Amino acid sequence: MPRPITEAHLNHLLNFIGYGSLSASIWFLGMEEGGGGEANLRVRLQFEPVEDLERAHRLLGVTKFHAGRPVIQRTWRAMSYLMLRLQNRPADREAIRAYQAQELGRFEGDSLLVELMPIPKPRIGRWDYEELLPQFASREDYYRTVKPDRVQLLRELMEQHEPRLVVGYGKQFWPDYCELFPGMVVGEQGPFRVGQWRKTTVALTGHFTARSMNGQLEPLLDLVRMHCRLSFDRSPRSVPEFPRDW
Repeated sequence: MPRPITEAHLNHLLNFIGYGSLSASIWFLGMEEGGGGEANLRVRLQFEPVEDLERAHRLLGVTKFHAGRPVIQRTWRAMSYLMLRLQNRPADREAIRAYQAQELGRFEGDSLLVELMPIPKPRIGRWDYEELLPQFASREDYYRTVKPDRVQLLRELMEQHEPRLVVGYGKQFWPDYCELFPGMVVGEQGPFRVGQWRKTTVALTGHFTARSMNGQLEPLLDLVRMHCRLSFDRSPRSVPEFPRDW
C-alpha cells in the first residue's frame, strides 16, 4: 500500500504550472500530462513551479527526448514545428528533433507548456490514486475540487505575463479552456476556433496527435498569422507538409 501524499506535498503538486518560461510569447495549453504513478509524483516534489523541460524529465529518469539522438515525442513535434515555422526557420525532421531537445519548454526559450490540471495520469478517464491521494474521493472529486483554483491561477498568470498566443489543443476540452478567458468571443475558422482575450490571441485546435490534425498545421499557422499580434515573418508557401508518419 503506498504511503499517502501529505497535504503540504499535495499543495506543491497542485501549484505546478508547466515547462519553459512565464515570459514566453507562446503558451501551449493541454488538459493534463500523461504518465503519473507514485514514483512520478514523488519526483515531482522536487520540481519548481515552472520547470525546464529537459531538467524535469532528467529528474524523472526520462532522457530519450533530449539526450543522444533524441526521440521525437508525438505531441512535442507539432509544437516544435509550429515554433520553427513561426520563426521562419527550417522545420524538417532533424530541425524538429533539435528544437525539441534544445529549445522547447526550456528556461531560456520562448514557449511554455502548461496543463489545465496538474496531476499526470495514464489516461484522461482514469484515476488510480485512491490510496496515494486520499484527499480526493474520485477522479470527479479531483476535477471538481481542483479545477476552479487552477482556472483562477492560470488566468492570473496570463493577466500578469500577457502571452501573445495561447494554443489550446484537444477539442473535447475547448469548453474547459474557455473558462480561462472570461468574456472572450470565439469564432470558428475551419477546424479551429480563435478569439482575442486582452492582449492574447487564443487558438483552439484538435489534439496534435489526433487524425483530424493531419495536414492542419499549415492552416493553423495561417490562422495565427492572420489574428496574432506577434510580428512573425511570413514563410514561403513552398514548405514541406508536416509528415504524418513521424
